[in-house]
Amino acid sequence: MSRRERLPDWLTASRILIALAILALIPAGPQALGAVAGLLLLGWTTDMVDGRLARRYEKGPTWLGEHDFQIDMLMVLASAVYLVSTGLVPREIGLPYLGAAVLISLYTLRYRHFLKFKSVTMLLAFPWVFTPFIIALFREPAAAYAGLVWMILALILDWRRFLGVVGDFLAGARAYFRR
Repeated sequence: MSRRERLPDWLTASRILIALAILALIPAGPQALGAVAGLLLLGWTTDMVDGRLARRYEKGPTWLGEHDFQIDMLMVLASAVYLVSTGLVPREIGLPYLGAAVLISLYTLRYRHFLKFKSVTMLLAFPWVFTPFIIALFREPAAAYAGLVWMILALILDWRRFLGVVGDFLAGARAYFRR
């Protein structure tokens, strides 16, 4: 496999490093929120690009490519842990929610139907995707506005992918309720 063909996997793997970097910012406290938001935007950018490159290079499936969603959720979980650990989200709310969300997501794995797992996990992770930017609106407005601009550009540049993600969510939700 050429370097060019490995690039999508490197971009996917970078989100593991981004998750670790976010966790490493916990000792810096709430003051690192802007850096966390920047790391999340970098991670979401790599997520947009890796799939496109894999399709462009007609790259076959790899372990990293097949676990792209789980790696994305690892990054979301890292940011949620950062928010709770630094007190930006009260522990009384964050810890029970995170504990229940992780258990519920893992429970849906028993169905051995990936779209069910993905749909439930997306629903549970959804608030955590936006929470850093909502909090940043009050603490680090530049980071919040950067997130808003990024979101608008992502929708403009990759509308079909957004519809695909929503379609996956709805298909998984239908499959979950049909059990």
